[in-house]
Amino acid sequence: MMRFGIPLLAERVAPRCTFADSLLLVRVKRLRVQDRARVPLGGTTWADLATVLGEHDVDALVCGGISPSTRELLRSLEVEVIDNVAGTAGEVVEALRRGKIHPGFGLRKSAEKEAGEGAPAREERTGVEVARAESGSPGERAGRLDPAIPRDCLECRNRVCLQGEPCPYLELPPPGDCLPETVRILESTWDVALEEERTLCRLAELVYFALEMDYKRIGVAFCEDLREPAAILSGVLRRFFQIVPVGCRLGGGDPGSACDPSRVADYLNAKKTDLNVLVGFCVGADCVFNRESEAPVTTLFVKDKSLANNPIGAVYSHYYLTEI
Repeated sequence: MMRFGIPLLAERVAPRCTFADSLLLVRVKRLRVQDRARVPLGGTTWADLATVLGEHDVDALVCGGISPSTRELLRSLEVEVIDNVAGTAGEVVEALRRGKIHPGFGLRKSAEKEAGEGAPAREERTGVEVARAESGSPGERAGRLDPAIPRDCLECRNRVCLQGEPCPYLELPPPGDCLPETVRILESTWDVALEEERTLCRLAELVYFALEMDYKRIGVAFCEDLREPAAILSGVLRRFFQIVPVGCRLGGGDPGSACDPSRVADYLNAKKTDLNVLVGFCVGADCVFNRESEAPVTTLFVKDKSLANNPIGAVYSHYYLTEI
């Protein structure tokens, strides 16, 4: 008999155990689920989680990402780690019941492998499966039957699009007529982006782009956490344009509450800005601002409290990739 602990967030395996809202305890004996229970969690550290696992005699932790040091800690406590697991609580419990749980369960390659092991023969497919396989463009239909044909842009090795040819694999909508402003923006973008020497930094690209677009008034919508870089940015842009800087908390309210991106957008709309520059808005707040801004929006600086405002560093870090 084994008792498994599964940290959950919104009824799915938590990508990081320290951000789980509960721990699902599942006891399995001879491929039968004997019982299950749930322990509330909140703001748990790895040390706290290890304590909870010990209190409930957990034999194995089924989790998302985990650092090597934490894995060693749990091994010293004789807790097995089954990591890089994705899926709902129900899917993971069913995999435990079938004895199919393993590191990487629920990720695409693992799912394909499992589907291949138990997939019905072609003539046994359901009507829904047949309809799904026969839908889409010829390239997409072939891709579902021929693994050599890419299903998306990241899998493609041909990349004829880089030679100016349309993609032969994806079902593309017919080209439409671009608005004159869209054409002008893209032409200005290419003029700046296709520089031969590649000497312009992102800030310089912003200045050259706005000058070529003949923008006069630029809004700088900034998070209060990035007030200093927003002030320096505004000082640089004032050499060329009228600048309207506005903080994310302009509406006041509870000091612990979130910002008000809708009101920020409304304020800059009233100021008739030609272009709005985002500085450090939180994920989600930037979506609201982008949707409600009447002027085009570009993001210059982003906020990342863990990576010194350099979020791309996460995709080149083994630690962050295993912890997410």
